Amino acid sequence: MTRLLPLTAAIGLSLFATISPASDEEWGTEWGDDPWAEQIASPWQPLSGYLELGYGTRLQSDATGLDGPTLSQALGRLETGYRGDNLQGKLRLDLGYDDAVDQWVFDARELTLGTDVGADAHLKVGRQVLTWGTGDYLFLNDLFPKDWQAFFSGQDDEYLKAPVNAIKGSWYGQNVNLDLVYMPRFEADNYLNGERFSYFDPISGQKVAPDKRADEPGDDAASARLYWAHQGAEYALYGYWGYTGQPLGADPQGRPQHARLNAYGASARLPVMGGLLNAEAAYHLSLDADSSGVSAPQDKVLALLGYETELVTHLTGSVQYYLEHIRHYQDYLLSLPSPEYGADQNRQLVTLRLTYRAMQEKLTLSLFSFYSPTDRDFYLKPQVNYRPNDQWLLSGGLNLMNGREQHTFFGQLDDNSNAWIRLRYYY
Repeated sequence: MTRLLPLTAAIGLSLFATISPASDEEWGTEWGDDPWAEQIASPWQPLSGYLELGYGTRLQSDATGLDGPTLSQALGRLETGYRGDNLQGKLRLDLGYDDAVDQWVFDARELTLGTDVGADAHLKVGRQVLTWGTGDYLFLNDLFPKDWQAFFSGQDDEYLKAPVNAIKGSWYGQNVNLDLVYMPRFEADNYLNGERFSYFDPISGQKVAPDKRADEPGDDAASARLYWAHQGAEYALYGYWGYTGQPLGADPQGRPQHARLNAYGASARLPVMGGLLNAEAAYHLSLDADSSGVSAPQDKVLALLGYETELVTHLTGSVQYYLEHIRHYQDYLLSLPSPEYGADQNRQLVTLRLTYRAMQEKLTLSLFSFYSPTDRDFYLKPQVNYRPNDQWLLSGGLNLMNGREQHTFFGQLDDNSNAWIRLRYYY
């Protein structure tokens, strides 16, 4: 009986092949289990994102009467994308509720379509986060919109860079590369406007929280960057044509407005003594400075020098020196309603960042500090992140601001010092 089994099986297979002479491809199509079939990858990226709860509270009372939380947010991130042969798409959407300002959150941080234009160029259109320059929390040539309320309330650093509707074209040459950005409508910073944080008003001479914003100009804006690398160093030239991100000017009726601004600059980053040295400079040309009946900032020269290195194993450190020089200083003082509250002609700022990673980088301790020897004020930003696995992240920290004078940049924010905590789940 056992001898007949192989013969019977062979005859059966032969008859089946005769009755149904399927090819290898047809077998795979018929049964769907061909182990040699080549799987076609989907152009759609899998859905991902996170859910996050965040809360922050003041460490002292506010002179203006603001007593609510600085951060009280339930947020969900939805992220996906498409990558075809010559078309790419990206979606990053935030949904949630912000109890600190009693508003629903619906923020498309990225909603773009991109395509290659020939072999050496790429075009990207839609809502996107744009950034360049070498500064760490200091922006000389990066004049794209920033969210300072998110920064001072303890949200993730990602939210400091605000999205903008733009068309970005990139050209990649053999020796140099070029980025051109056109924004059909200028978008301002999410600056401190009394909604969540108080600030100093030079007209009344005291801290205020009016919860209002200046009207944004309905004009367009543009930026450009030419960059290249040579012998391990990176170089770039920049241009910007638009408006100030914050309402630094005033119209003839004294109402705050965004002043017209052109900016030109350059940067370099290169390895030095086992670390990275970066230098950046910019000239901010105020186009409204000489306009009749209009108050506007004077031209400024900005300079930055920084260095980053690993101090010991798992501990990195970086320092920066920043200088902001106001040209035509006497004209600047004369344009102020209260000259005694004017900025120093040569405002200086020193920053220090320390970052320590432990427990196989599951635990990260960091400190970022600003100190201005001219304004005599400071801002300390300590933070701890603990990530036990790929799904969970627990973060907490402080925003501590103070100074000798209540009208300086960090001195005016002393009543806004806060502590915050965030819990995030990735899916």
